[in-house]
Amino acid sequence: MPIYEYHCNRCEHEFEKLVFRSSEKIVCPKCESTKVSRMMSAFAFSSGGKFKSTASSSCGTCSSSSCSSCGSK
Repeated sequence: MPIYEYHCNRCEHEFEKLVFRSSEKIVCPKCESTKVSRMMSAFAFSSGGKFKSTASSSCGTCSSSSCSSCGSK
């Protein structure tokens, strides 16, 4: 049961929705329009008690200009 982010094409409202079935009809909670688009979003994960977003360019553990954990330079 993933949580997706949506954008309403009618009223421009952005919202999240827990989706139980892929056939579920998504409706904007603000204007009740079905003209919505699913947005790209990054997820976060917990590592050592701290949340890290996958949207950043590095893994967050880098102490120098390169990282052996995530390969970022």
